[in-house]
Amino acid sequence: MASLMSISPRRQPVVKRRIKPFLYWGFAAFWVLGVIGILAGKSAIETYLRSARFQQFISAKSDGLLHARSEFAPFAFSGKDLYSETFQAQGDESAAFSKLRLDQIRAEVSWRGFFDHVWRIEQVSTQRLDVHFDGTRLESPSPVMETPASGAPASSFRGWLPDRVEIGSASIRETNLFWGDAGSLRGTRLEMTPSDGGWAIVGNGGRLEQAGFPSLDVGRVQMRYQAPSIFVQSAELRQNDGGTVRVNGEINPGSALDLHAALSGISVTPLLAADWRVRLHGTVSGEIDARTPLPIKNGLVVSGKLNLENGQLEALPVLDQIATFTRLQQFRTLKLTKASADFRQENQRTTVQNFVVESVGLIRMEGAFTVQDGKIDGAFEVGVTPSSLQWLPGSQERVFTQARGGYVWTPMRLVGPLDKPEEDLSPRLAAAAKGALIEGVEGGVRGTIETGKGVIKGALDLLFK
Repeated sequence: MASLMSISPRRQPVVKRRIKPFLYWGFAAFWVLGVIGILAGKSAIETYLRSARFQQFISAKSDGLLHARSEFAPFAFSGKDLYSETFQAQGDESAAFSKLRLDQIRAEVSWRGFFDHVWRIEQVSTQRLDVHFDGTRLESPSPVMETPASGAPASSFRGWLPDRVEIGSASIRETNLFWGDAGSLRGTRLEMTPSDGGWAIVGNGGRLEQAGFPSLDVGRVQMRYQAPSIFVQSAELRQNDGGTVRVNGEINPGSALDLHAALSGISVTPLLAADWRVRLHGTVSGEIDARTPLPIKNGLVVSGKLNLENGQLEALPVLDQIATFTRLQQFRTLKLTKASADFRQENQRTTVQNFVVESVGLIRMEGAFTVQDGKIDGAFEVGVTPSSLQWLPGSQERVFTQARGGYVWTPMRLVGPLDKPEEDLSPRLAAAAKGALIEGVEGGVRGTIETGKGVIKGALDLLFK
């Protein structure tokens, strides 16, 4: 027993010496095989990324997200950076746009999400984005058909591939949005980052043009995208001469647009038809709401309340006529104490209600009108001070027959082309003056005739006695 126990310890080093090389070689082989596997897997994945199948996968994801038929230009890789010259999409009936185009797209692809079945794109940048909201849309989305592609991985390997795409951040150097002849937004830079299940979007620069409104420079824009809506938290727009417009609201691409704007110090001149730009001056403040179903089919519905500050009205034919009749030159160039109105613009028709213009102590106009196809049709009440009518015979008796608020009032119609509308007040003033003059003359002639009759009668009586 003692001898056996003395022999056993001498055999253990022999076993350890045999096991240790096996472990070393096994570990080395496992490491080499692992590296080979990783390299082979990486090569297969890179081959897949360069294949038409991966391009089809990305296009299919884009189609579903955008409700469109889309196509990328061939992908090119440099290290982990992916590049495509263009991306184009044609929207279907449920899309917010009709056409979309991206130019010079660069994406930094990361492997971090691979085992979570996610293609992780750390950053996407593009030189230019063009989106058209008007135009023809596809009747229905077309499914993307997968076709065998050279270099595509085996079906057993495809089960390991990610089936989702996540983007860390995105930037667009130049964003251009177009909504037909109605307007556009051009040249805005956008930066987008994920935030609480949505996207935080910051924009700077660019120019906004909307038919019937002055062009505005874009300041800073802050928005949030939370599917399916874009929430405009704040957007500041500036006019060249210092006026500002601040916008907020919601845009749901599949439903509606609802924006609110606060105006301050906006020059009224660009808001007017050409012939009115020499007649009305001042700055506009107020509130405007813009609404429309999306996609846009009949243009925006714009409504609000506006006030004119530092206003001046001149070269208006009816005022020139009143100045001539009343012999008061103040009517030719009116300094406006107050000017305000509620308006609604829809389907190329502008309706104005609660229209008030006043030059205190001289004249006040109230009423409503519509403008469509370059023509105005309005009904107003015109009030003037009684003292201004002293040189206008018959005006208070025949025209300005109602008194209230320190003015005497008369109705007035204004119709016709915006550049040369016709009003019915001047003819009535002229007719009143003419009637008063005729009555005065007739009164004088009648007295003279009666006197003459008496003289003649007396003379005849003397002759035929």
